[in-house]
Amino acid sequence: MTVAAQEADAGSMLALFRTALALRSRLPGLGDGELTWRPAEPGVLAFDRDPGFTCVVNLSDGPVALPSGARVLVSSVPLVDGRLPADAGVWLER
Repeated sequence: MTVAAQEADAGSMLALFRTALALRSRLPGLGDGELTWRPAEPGVLAFDRDPGFTCVVNLSDGPVALPSGARVLVSSVPLVDGRLPADAGVWLER
């Protein structure tokens, strides 16, 4: 897809990357520092960075629950009933 076509689509990959880049420059949890792996079910990668950032990537076959109380900053796909679908990732603020 061209940039022109993606600029008109709030759900495009271009929009996702622009949102992620804007957050990356604004959030201290996306800077330098340690990460802590979170316990997760098989097929799910999840980690925290301080202060207050969590990333969850779902590589499993079905949707997974997100940490309670977390606020979605950006998601690669829309959540389904508050769950992260398969083959998707989300950045959260805890």
